Amino acid sequence: MFRRAESDFVFRPYTPELLRVFKGPSDFQLVVVWNEDGEKYGFPLKLIFQIQVFQTYKMQEVWRGNHSSTLDFTQKRMLQITWTSDMPLQCTAHSVRIRSISNDDGALFNGIKAWSDWSPLLTLHGLDTSNQTKSKVYPVDGTVLKVGSSLSFCCIAGEGKEIGELTFDNLNASTIKLSDRSKAIRIQNISASIESGTNVVCVINSEYIGAVIYIGYPPDIPKNLSCEMRDLQTLNCTWEPGRLTSLVSKHRTIYRLIGGSSQISLPCEVASRTYPNYWCGFPISNGSGKHNISIHAKNPLGETQSHIIVDVTRVFHPFAPHQLRQETKTSNTVIVSWLDQVNYRSVGLLCEMVIRDDSGRSISHNYSVTGGPKDARHTVILNNLRPYTGYSIRARYSSQHFWKWSKWSNFLNFTTEQAAPSASLNVWRRITPDRIVTLYWKPLSAADANGPVLSYTITWTKVGSNSSSSIETSMLNVEIQLDQAGYIITVVAQNIAGTSPPSVIRILPHSGDENLDYVKVSGVGDGFNLTWQRNQAESCGYTVQWCPFLGDSVCIINWQKYPSNVTNVALKSDTFQAGVRYNLEVYECRNNGDYLLKRLVGYTRELAPSEAPKLDIKETTGDWVQIEWNDIPLVKQRGFIKGFKVYYSKLNNYSAAVKPMGTRRQNIDISPPKIINSSNARTFQITGLEPGTTYRVELSAYTGGGDSPNRVVTVTTPNSPTAVILGITLPLVGIITLGVILSIFCYRKQEWIKETFYPDIPDPNNSKVLQDGNFLQGVNSCKTLEPKDCTPNEVQVVEEKQIAVETEKEVEETKKGEVVPEDTSDTENQNQGVLSYSPCRMSAEFSGKTNPAFEAVALPSVYASEVTYTSIRDPGYQQQEASGDGSMEGTTEVIVKSGYQPQIHRATNSAPDKEQTEVQQLMLHANGYQPQAHRQSWSLDSGDFPPPETESVGSPTSINSQAFLIPEKILGEDHSFRPSVKMWSLPFFQNSRMSSDSNNS
Repeated sequence: MFRRAESDFVFRPYTPELLRVFKGPSDFQLVVVWNEDGEKYGFPLKLIFQIQVFQTYKMQEVWRGNHSSTLDFTQKRMLQITWTSDMPLQCTAHSVRIRSISNDDGALFNGIKAWSDWSPLLTLHGLDTSNQTKSKVYPVDGTVLKVGSSLSFCCIAGEGKEIGELTFDNLNASTIKLSDRSKAIRIQNISASIESGTNVVCVINSEYIGAVIYIGYPPDIPKNLSCEMRDLQTLNCTWEPGRLTSLVSKHRTIYRLIGGSSQISLPCEVASRTYPNYWCGFPISNGSGKHNISIHAKNPLGETQSHIIVDVTRVFHPFAPHQLRQETKTSNTVIVSWLDQVNYRSVGLLCEMVIRDDSGRSISHNYSVTGGPKDARHTVILNNLRPYTGYSIRARYSSQHFWKWSKWSNFLNFTTEQAAPSASLNVWRRITPDRIVTLYWKPLSAADANGPVLSYTITWTKVGSNSSSSIETSMLNVEIQLDQAGYIITVVAQNIAGTSPPSVIRILPHSGDENLDYVKVSGVGDGFNLTWQRNQAESCGYTVQWCPFLGDSVCIINWQKYPSNVTNVALKSDTFQAGVRYNLEVYECRNNGDYLLKRLVGYTRELAPSEAPKLDIKETTGDWVQIEWNDIPLVKQRGFIKGFKVYYSKLNNYSAAVKPMGTRRQNIDISPPKIINSSNARTFQITGLEPGTTYRVELSAYTGGGDSPNRVVTVTTPNSPTAVILGITLPLVGIITLGVILSIFCYRKQEWIKETFYPDIPDPNNSKVLQDGNFLQGVNSCKTLEPKDCTPNEVQVVEEKQIAVETEKEVEETKKGEVVPEDTSDTENQNQGVLSYSPCRMSAEFSGKTNPAFEAVALPSVYASEVTYTSIRDPGYQQQEASGDGSMEGTTEVIVKSGYQPQIHRATNSAPDKEQTEVQQLMLHANGYQPQAHRQSWSLDSGDFPPPETESVGSPTSINSQAFLIPEKILGEDHSFRPSVKMWSLPFFQNSRMSSDSNNS
């Protein structure tokens, strides 16, 4: 035998019997039902049931949960559990199984506890396994979801179809394959949708299907719930809804009000459509008692409520008084009435009435009123109003147990009636020496006038006489002529309701005791501080009169009256201005009239004068100047003149004797001013000046407020006699000395001056050629000064290197007695140089190896009548040469030596007979030397010298002259007589000569 302990045994419960699995009220709820099987155990055993849920297609566990229960062995009982999925159950099939384990403590069984076997799977099929052909999307259209939840959306294709794409609100989310015909997407933390909802779109075989999902919040608890009563029949409650739910239309929050002893529930349709303060009314049977009020809020996502206990008598909020109007009015009272909008019978009300006058001052009055039936009229009397004053009135209600004021009623505007003026006029006078009395009075204020003043009546009576005179005016002043006696004058104001109390002023008999001098008084910025002495014990007061001095305009009198116990005042007025001179007078009132006590003059605040004194020069000497000036006009002084400041300084580069100037200070040295501390000074002498010097003199006046602008003049002190004499003598001596020096210089250099400025020009009349009588007859055949007629002893050739070498060879051959033939090749025409022939004698020491043509350049001329003939390079050749190789090296320069140089024309073939005739006619009109005007006559046609290719430069010129020898006027206005050739001016030859001399050197 063997023995085993209880702890060695294993207790395994029976396998639970799974009855059914089905979809709950929501597409997301899965309900599992199983049999408890308590009768199998026979005692109340505690078991834990574990339920496991799979997605059938992949057999993937999606949820596992436990459910505890105590078995009831007396009867057969079924248990169930509900699981909420994050995916609609229609998306795919779900399979469920269940098992159990003992949950008893060790007192009942102390052995090993084990799980029972799993029950067989029970499957809830989805739509993806049905044979339907219509495709669907879940959750279905119109589903309401809570913000922040995580949910899966699926698309189920009909039989034989395939899902292409599945999106939620255009979000890029990966799809999950649930089965061959079903796909899903999972969205975490869903945000609130717009009012029109969020779209779920599925594409199946290019066909779009979808659903609109609404995502929002459950309703908040109603906040700040309060109720009030206005018409004694309805309790009006208001509250704040709190956070918006983002759900509208049929998904909006619905509010219901529950109250009263019967807890009647009333829907608040209006409250569902208003924001931010929702309102709902609840009927009550009477206007008293307490009520328990609650507000319930509900939408598809949840339900909340709020409670309040209301004492109706403490929350009475009446309507405003209606149709406020005026009944009757006088000058100081008005009767006002109004209506009640609803039935307030026997209800105590408090009426507040605010009265505002046209000056902006307001007064509030409270009246207790007992309410009456609807449209009952209430009246009140408002007293102590001012005559002829505009008022504005409005009213409002509250209950005796104050809760809230009602809104304001309409405005009532009215004006009280007029009354006689309630105050006397403030009257003053001005008396001239000829006893013309001008009376002034100040207008009454609106509070004293009690209506528009129509006129003023003035009555005057002579003292000791019963006769009187009167005058009526609408002005604020009047003039009357009185004699030397004393008078009593009264002035009253009159409006439509009556007259004011009279104002009395007494005029003393004429006397000369008012000739008092003015005393200066200093202002205090905005007025004057005045003091005076009491002269009579029985004084009836004092009057201070002031008048601004404004030049030629009439003085406008102002005055202020003070009681008899005042002897010092701070006089201030809105009419006071800085820089204005005021004349002040103090009068004492006595029984028979007003006596002058003091005369004053002053400025409330002094300013700098606005104008400078008019300055002039009175007398001038060599070392001092005396200036004088006039007074500044009184209206422009703007303060008491305390003195003057004089500035003077030297003025550079200025020649005026006395001249007014502006205020610009240029080229001057300002000296410290000379201060004149006397307001009566009108002249000043400036000493220590320099004779013959221009000075700038400036003058300004100063007051307690500053300096005036400067008045400026300039003055030149006269020179001394010695300086005048020296100023005339010294320039004259200098001119004479300079003339003597120039004369001596010109005498000693007269030959140089003549050669430089007036050189000798050859006279063509001395030419041997022109002395020949046959010149004119043989002009076409005669060649003037042809080189072949003379034997040159010097040949100078200036041309390019090739030409220079050939010339050197020709000279050497000539020395040997050989004849060099003329070269007419194209090379010579293209490289034509300048040939210069000089009939100069060469030195006897000339050697054979040196080229005489180049050495002769440096030899001085032996004969004074040296003549050089020059062939000028053709400009056309220069252009041709420049366009050839583009190089300027070796270019021939024109070399011209001293002496007469006739220009040579290039031979031409145009009309020789006609041109010869023109030349002959021209020669007949010329005196002396006749230049060749015909081109052929100026060309060199000898066999030893080829015709030049250059054009003529016109008339011959001298090397020392810049003008042609034949004036153009001899040629006449007919240009046909002039040679049609190109011209060169003399500077061209001179520049050529200078260049040639430079190269030779």
